[in-house]
Amino acid sequence: MNMKRIAAAALSVVMAAGALAGCGSPSSASTAASTGSTSATGTGEKQTLEFWYHSGDPVTDAYFEDYFTELNASQDQYEVKYTSFNFADFQEKFQMAVMTDTMPDVVSLGFSNVATFVAQDSILPLDDYTDQISEFDKIDEGLLEGMRSIGNGTLYGVPFAYNQEVAWYNTTKIEKAPETQSEFLAMCEEYADPANSSYFYSLRGVRPYDSLVAWLWTYTDGLGYGGSWFDDEGKCILSDPAFAEALDTYANIYKNKWVSGDSVNNNFDQIVAEFGAGVSAYIVHNSSSEPTHLQNLGEGNFAAARVLANDQGHYFASGLQPNVYCVTNQGEDADYTGALWLISLLTSAEVEGGLCEQLGRVPCNTAVEEQDWYANDTEMQLYASYLTDDNYYQINNPYWLPEFSGFITDDMTADFQAVLLGEMTAQDCCNKWAQAIDEYQAEYEASL
Repeated sequence: MNMKRIAAAALSVVMAAGALAGCGSPSSASTAASTGSTSATGTGEKQTLEFWYHSGDPVTDAYFEDYFTELNASQDQYEVKYTSFNFADFQEKFQMAVMTDTMPDVVSLGFSNVATFVAQDSILPLDDYTDQISEFDKIDEGLLEGMRSIGNGTLYGVPFAYNQEVAWYNTTKIEKAPETQSEFLAMCEEYADPANSSYFYSLRGVRPYDSLVAWLWTYTDGLGYGGSWFDDEGKCILSDPAFAEALDTYANIYKNKWVSGDSVNNNFDQIVAEFGAGVSAYIVHNSSSEPTHLQNLGEGNFAAARVLANDQGHYFASGLQPNVYCVTNQGEDADYTGALWLISLLTSAEVEGGLCEQLGRVPCNTAVEEQDWYANDTEMQLYASYLTDDNYYQINNPYWLPEFSGFITDDMTADFQAVLLGEMTAQDCCNKWAQAIDEYQAEYEASL
């Protein structure tokens, strides 16, 4: 599978789903009163540019803070103010900024959040401004097409990095990672030692959607629909009994006590902590956790492997979900020169390469691939190999649905936990999810 195939798959899903309802004209928010204004003051003082990052962590914050300190000292036109947020808090914070007309100039968003803010008209369409982004022609075209798919052909953000779903294993505990789901289940049973709080796997019970969806689609082989959530009639396939069997099989890892009892409440931090402390030998997460593993386990004590395959040799992972830089919509009369200047810098190979090297994320600027660190990074070569493997299928999550972000964050967490605890059957859970997606899709189509 190559990037053209990925783009074609993404576009086919969007064409089947239809286009996002009209995003309307830019809002009439006053830019002079907004704290995120980029209009010139005429006083000769530096203009302040507000940049909000949607998913802060110590490594990311350190990189950006150092970069902006140097940037602010190197020129006299702009002073960039950097603010980061915990991912769980960001959407509420940005929503409040939209409502109170205090949006920053530039904001980063996760792919799953874009449709929500596009529908609210709070993000500026960029198609008329790409000539002001110096290395725009270096941004991977497949990822740009994926971004345009959310906005009915309109570009609302510039991709800058994505996380590839991957398995991490402790090389001091196991010589080789399992390649198939069957091998994985056998190792979960073999290595489970509850009396000594030692397990093969750390299961994620909170916001489990990427690892859980990968398990479900791989187990069922996507019912032959190539990673789509929908069948040929446009109905969500999750209600099929095969998905209930897949969910039951995964939940039994917890019910059989093959993972820690805390797993039901494990989020990203907890599974990484279990892995780093030696409680588990294997986790499924994305490429961004590499720096934490390096800190916890030390170089040479862990390695990355592809996610699990099914008996047909196919493996599924969520479609590429790049983080994106967006310019907030400050109104028709706003001066976006500063915001575009900032995005131009942030998406350059120099800045993006430095960030991705620090975070273990995959760059979207193809010029980064020429940098020495990328060519010599074995994990980056593993991530790239997904895209040329015909056994790899991207799960085309319906990010065009504004409700989807809340669904995968809230509904999937609560319902999956209920299945783990025996409070809901797997079939009832899958039926509920399918019904919700069908309702969201029907509402979406009615709005076209």
